[in-house]
Amino acid sequence: MKTKKKLFGKDTMTSEERLQAVVNLQVPDRVPSCPFIYYFAATYAGITVHELWSEPAKYRAAIEKCFSELGPWDIYYPVNTRYPEVYTLIMPMRAKWPGIHLPPDSLLQLVEDEIMTASDYAWISDLARRWPRWAYLPLFLELISRSWDNVGDGWRTYAYVLPRIMVHIFGWWREFAAFGNQGVTTLYGFLHEAPFDCFSLARGLIPFVRDCRERPEEVFGAAGDLIDSYYFVTRFLTSLMGIPRVYIALHRSSNDFLSPKMFAELAFPSLKKLVDKLVAGGISPVLHCDGNWDLNLEKLRELPAGNCVVQFDGPTDIFRAKEVIGDRMCIMGDVPAHMLCLGSTSEVDEYCHRLIEEVGRGGGFIMGAGCEIPANASPANVKVMLDSVVKYGYYT
Repeated sequence: MKTKKKLFGKDTMTSEERLQAVVNLQVPDRVPSCPFIYYFAATYAGITVHELWSEPAKYRAAIEKCFSELGPWDIYYPVNTRYPEVYTLIMPMRAKWPGIHLPPDSLLQLVEDEIMTASDYAWISDLARRWPRWAYLPLFLELISRSWDNVGDGWRTYAYVLPRIMVHIFGWWREFAAFGNQGVTTLYGFLHEAPFDCFSLARGLIPFVRDCRERPEEVFGAAGDLIDSYYFVTRFLTSLMGIPRVYIALHRSSNDFLSPKMFAELAFPSLKKLVDKLVAGGISPVLHCDGNWDLNLEKLRELPAGNCVVQFDGPTDIFRAKEVIGDRMCIMGDVPAHMLCLGSTSEVDEYCHRLIEEVGRGGGFIMGAGCEIPANASPANVKVMLDSVVKYGYYT
């Protein structure tokens, strides 16, 4: 998506040029902003969460209200799905949805359940050998079928889900184009869970921990076998969307779940294989690193330099991360959720100033929240965070 309009009078770059510069560890005209806004948009616009996910027009109006009244921001962070079943492509777990299983103003709840069995590792590896480019699709359609009783199985799954995926893709394309017309670029054109983390979510935490102890070769092998298919689907969809970046969720690879040794031996090899392949194909990965990554930072240095974004969500020491990987990866974040909800505007302003001065030193930094802006964040604090890149973020 082309973005030619400049957001502020002092800007000398477009938002896309600014994003590309920081990804490549170059110094842009100023620090870009990228707020992860979803539930907060419902709160701020006065609609329910059920309306937010089920009515695309209300979602767009809620995000636009945030953008026009609290923004603008440089980079759109797309997370909305029009159908619950499509969400399972990203988070392969059973879920309770607002307005379906929960009251309409609840937050979505993921259910720690087994929708994948230990015997599936062999099936996944065999699937990847038989369909090296397309294994991703039957794997996730099978996980959707197991997660949703209304979908059916076999050809019924394809008939039910594929049209919804197409509608979702078209809706995203329209959203990205609309933001582009306002001078805003988009963070990524496709998103998925890394294979290792996908297994952890689909197996359930306790069974997966046992798998890592009892059948590590099967876990390691199946994750590596899926990489060609992950790459092929990613290349196709990012090309279709016109955005050469992909979001890779790493929800279960942090030190909260894995020892550094287990991360290095089981999780990292398939991640590195995927990232290397994507970068070689001209696609920049955006790594969403939930949890504490302090003991994994040195390992991340092995990923290609000047091509990746890493987003932290609070527990990781972002200032230490700047020292360890700041010369290798663009860092995104990390205004804490508690500060956005409970802090004063002066506290948020001071923290954002520090982020810009320290993590933004020499480029390679994107201002954002620690993961998602909370549903109950103070609008005044959100505005201070977004304003900080204009107040403090110009490099010249």
